[in-house]
Amino acid sequence: MNARWREYLNNRVDIVKRVLISVLVFALLAFCLFFLIKKNVITPPKPITSQLHIDIPQSTVNIPITLEITSLADYLNNKITGRFLNTALLLHKSNKERIALTLTKTEDITISSTGRELVCTLPLTVDATLIDSRMGKTLSRLVHPFRTSIIMTLSTPIDLDRFWRLKTRFKIRGYRWVTEPVLKIGPFRKNIREHLESAIKKNSYTLTTMVDKEINKAASLRKTVAGVWCDLQEPILINRNPAPVWIRFSCNDLKGDIALQKKAIICFASVKAKMLIVTDTTTSIKQNTLPDFKQMEIREKQPKSDIFIYANTSFFEINQQLNDLLKGTVISSEGYHITIKEINAYASAEGLTIAVNTGGDLKGRFFLTGRPVFDISTQKLHVQKFDFSINSNSILVNRGDDVLHDLLRKHVASKLNLGFDKLIWQLPLIINQAIAKEKTGKTIDLTVKKLEIKQCDILMGKEKIHFIINAGIETTIRLKRIKDSKAIHIH
Repeated sequence: MNARWREYLNNRVDIVKRVLISVLVFALLAFCLFFLIKKNVITPPKPITSQLHIDIPQSTVNIPITLEITSLADYLNNKITGRFLNTALLLHKSNKERIALTLTKTEDITISSTGRELVCTLPLTVDATLIDSRMGKTLSRLVHPFRTSIIMTLSTPIDLDRFWRLKTRFKIRGYRWVTEPVLKIGPFRKNIREHLESAIKKNSYTLTTMVDKEINKAASLRKTVAGVWCDLQEPILINRNPAPVWIRFSCNDLKGDIALQKKAIICFASVKAKMLIVTDTTTSIKQNTLPDFKQMEIREKQPKSDIFIYANTSFFEINQQLNDLLKGTVISSEGYHITIKEINAYASAEGLTIAVNTGGDLKGRFFLTGRPVFDISTQKLHVQKFDFSINSNSILVNRGDDVLHDLLRKHVASKLNLGFDKLIWQLPLIINQAIAKEKTGKTIDLTVKKLEIKQCDILMGKEKIHFIINAGIETTIRLKRIKDSKAIHIH
C-alpha cells in the first residue's frame, strides 16, 4: 500500500512539475511575444499644433544702370547745332582792323572716356571776314573772307546730383587748328590765332555751361531709378490657389554711386527692401517715395542682389499631391506585395512626418520622418535621414519586409519635392516682374541672370511648410537712348 501511495505521489509531482514548466514556458513565450510587439508598436510622432510667425530679412537689390557714352554723344549732336560765337574782333590797338568772327558747329561732337573723366571733342568751323581796316570799309569788303577749322577738347569728371541727374563740369583743355588762321589783307598776311583763341576763351563759359546744362537735363537716371523703386512696391501675384497670394517689397532706403568705364557710364543703385505677403490688394498700402541720391560706401557696391523671398506650401497641397501620385501603387519584392492605400503628411517635433496606410502582405500604418533641407552644393531639396518606424499587424512577416520597407520609403521620397523646384526656377521671373514694368523696350534693356540660392531656411507649422530663400541674382539695366527734345541753336 505504501509503495503504491508513493508511486501515486511521485506521478502527481511529475504532473505538477510538467504543468509548472509548461506554465513557465508559456509565460516566457508570452513575455517575449509581448516585448516583441511592444518593441514594434511605435507611438506616432506628435503633430505640431502651433502656427508660425515668419519674419523675412531685408533684401538688397543692386542694379547697375548703364548709359553708353555713344548715346550721350548722339543726344548732344541732335540737341546742339548752329553758331557757337558771332562777334566783332579788333586785331590791333589802333582799332583800325576789325573782323567779323563766326564759330559754327558743322561736324559731330565725339565723347570718350579715360576711365576718370569724360573727354569731349568739339569741331568748329571758323569764318572770319574783314569789315574795317585802315584801307577803309569799302576796300576792306573786297578782301576775301577766310575759313578754317578748330577742334576744341573739353573734359570733365562726372557725378550725380541729389535728383539722380548726371552732373558734369566741362572745361576747355586745348585747341587744335586744322589750318593756321591767316588773314590776307592786300599784300599782307596776318596770323590771327592769338586773337581768336583769346576770343574763344572769353566765351568758353557760355559753351561749357550750355553743355553741362543739357547733359544734366537729359542724362537723368531719376525716372529709371524711380521706376524700379515704385515697381518693387507693386503687388506681384505668385499663387492663385487655394487663395490668391501676392508679394510686394516695402522699400525703405536707397544709395547710389557712379563710375566711368571706357565705353559707358555706370550708375549703381542699391535698394533696401523687405518682402511682404499680401492677400488683399484692395487694401491700400502707402508707398515710400523715392529718396534723394545718397552716396554708397565702397564695401556696399556688389555685383549681385541679395534677395530674401518667402514662399510656403500647405500640408493640404502636399497630401493632395502625394495621394494623386502614390495612392493605389503596388510595391512587390520576392513574391510579397504591399499596396499604398492613403498618405498623410504633417509637421512633428521630429521633422516632416509621412503616415502611410498599406494593405497586402504588410498591412499597417507606417510613419516616415525626416528633415527637409536644401543642399547648396547641388541646388536641390531633399529630406535628410528619411526613415520609418512600423506599426503593423503583419510584424511576423519574415521575408521581403526589409526590401518592401525600403522600396516604400524610396517611392514616397521620390515624390516629395514639396513643389520647391518649380518655385526656385520661378525666382528670376518674380524678380523680373518686380523691376521690369518701367518702360522696357525702346529705351531700356533689362537683364536678369545668374540665379544662385545661397541659403534656404525651412520652417514647419501646423498647416504649412515655410521657405525663406536667400538668393543672389544679377540684374542690369541698359539705357538704349536718351529721349530727344527740341534742338538748341547756338547764337
